[in-house]
Amino acid sequence: MDELRKIERKKKRFAVRLKNSKKIICTDIPGLNIVLCNVGQATGFKKNDLLLMLEKITPTPIVLKFIAEKGDSHCFIVFSRIEEAKIFYDTYDGTLSGNSDVPLYMCFVESVPNNEIICSSSNPEGLTLIEGFITEDEEKQLYQLFDWIDESNLKNRQVKHYGYEFRYGSNDVDLNQPLDEKIPQECEIIWKRLEDYGINFSIPDQLTVNKYSPGQGIPSHVDKHSPFGDTILSLSLNSSVVMDWKHHSKAYVPVVVPSRSLLVMQAEARYDWQHGIQPRTWDPIIEVRKIDNGLVKVITSETKARGTRISLTFRKTRQGPCNCCYETLCDSRVTADLDEVASHLEDLHVHQVYEQIAGHFSSTRHKPWPKVVEFLQDIPPGSIVLDLGAGNGKNILNRNDLLQVACEYSAGLLSECRSVTRACCVRADVLHAPLCDCRADAVLCVAVIHHFSTYARRRQAIASIARLLRPGGRALVTVWAKDQSKSNYLCKDKVNTESDTYKTAGIHLPVHQNRTQFKHNDVLVPWKLRKVKENKLENESSQTLLRYYHVFEEHELEELCRNQGVVVEKSFYEEGNWCVICQKI
Repeated sequence: MDELRKIERKKKRFAVRLKNSKKIICTDIPGLNIVLCNVGQATGFKKNDLLLMLEKITPTPIVLKFIAEKGDSHCFIVFSRIEEAKIFYDTYDGTLSGNSDVPLYMCFVESVPNNEIICSSSNPEGLTLIEGFITEDEEKQLYQLFDWIDESNLKNRQVKHYGYEFRYGSNDVDLNQPLDEKIPQECEIIWKRLEDYGINFSIPDQLTVNKYSPGQGIPSHVDKHSPFGDTILSLSLNSSVVMDWKHHSKAYVPVVVPSRSLLVMQAEARYDWQHGIQPRTWDPIIEVRKIDNGLVKVITSETKARGTRISLTFRKTRQGPCNCCYETLCDSRVTADLDEVASHLEDLHVHQVYEQIAGHFSSTRHKPWPKVVEFLQDIPPGSIVLDLGAGNGKNILNRNDLLQVACEYSAGLLSECRSVTRACCVRADVLHAPLCDCRADAVLCVAVIHHFSTYARRRQAIASIARLLRPGGRALVTVWAKDQSKSNYLCKDKVNTESDTYKTAGIHLPVHQNRTQFKHNDVLVPWKLRKVKENKLENESSQTLLRYYHVFEEHELEELCRNQGVVVEKSFYEEGNWCVICQKI
């Protein structure tokens, strides 16, 4: 009797937590939906465990859904009939589950999470997936050939190149710098076997080998059009993976790529879609179902563990501009007009905004960021420190033994900086800082690069930092993260739809709602301007201005630093920011 009362108390406490966290109501009225309160993915409970429980009931109840969300120690079951749900409840509520000595307890619930994502069952046009392309013996031979360990490689995966080095960030190769290592002869079986499938493929001269440990991935990208031919091959070894395909029309298709399969990318899949792999130790199980007389893919809450995976990506290099008919992602269609639009956008929604909010902005920034103090504390006396995008100078340290130079484009913020620091203050754009090359011992670039509106301009900012550093000099670079889930500034109860858009500089951008999770990478963030009078901030908001931000995905800042003459020493997430410490080589 004491055990029953104890379970009832646990149920009541769980019901309160479930209502607060997921707005799901527990009920005493039997229904189709049941929540198992103390078992789920976090406790190792899987669908197979549920099936074993169902087999012991005659006749076996029919389950429509099993929902076990990542990180949760509870899970949900949806039965086809209320009578079956009640039999299951009466059979197992309060009983021992599996090998555990803890009683299982459950509740009926009015609803369950709808966390299944429905998308088209059709793969991108031009994407061919050939399963079982190589035999198990051939897979073992190729895996042994390309398996290696290199601790100095990329943080999010290990990479090796043959023929030419694939340059991440620009997604191309330098044809003037061929590598000594050519594509191994063991790979010839691949393009020879393709003839049996009626696919013509010129013998490739570039191979990129990616080795992914569980938890590693690659950002969404498209291989640059002009340096490579119209067909790209990718062979998977040792483990399956879910590859995400995204179109600029916002279409999304997850593709399960099994081990020993070959992906052939042509036409739209080659030129007009981006593909990537999310960094996680598991992949969702994707089912093909028939809904409304049509087949669709459904991303379920069930998962499958990843193993170590090696992918072999083969390309044929080419020269000259691309003449494809897919303009959106084509580098040959990108002209100086794009940089002009980007410059105009930044002038409207970065430079002009900061001139207007300089006083208000400065009144909200007082202390140096702790990570800046930590970064600079070991810098020896006599060092030259550049703060690129110094704002009001809050990160300038009170150290007379350093030569600190504050570079800021906003005249208003530079005036604020001059009034509170002893630093040498210079009005300068990060992209074109008029300072001597290779002189700085340390560079700060805090919350600046996310204001540049194209990849090329963000890349140029990193190149500018590398130019100013002396060999061995170090830089701390921070940007806003798209993922704000671990930030103290996020309001957990506030949902951001980013449904409002604003047309500016000839383009439409979503307007972000402050203190919410970001949904897009390129957004306009409101600043509610308040007047500052006699060093006091007035309460009344007089105007709302929109600042442009490109918020960064995980590993995106690291990739931006590749092949820029710096090596990333450390990468970390801090209060809604992605940060890197890099050293000039």
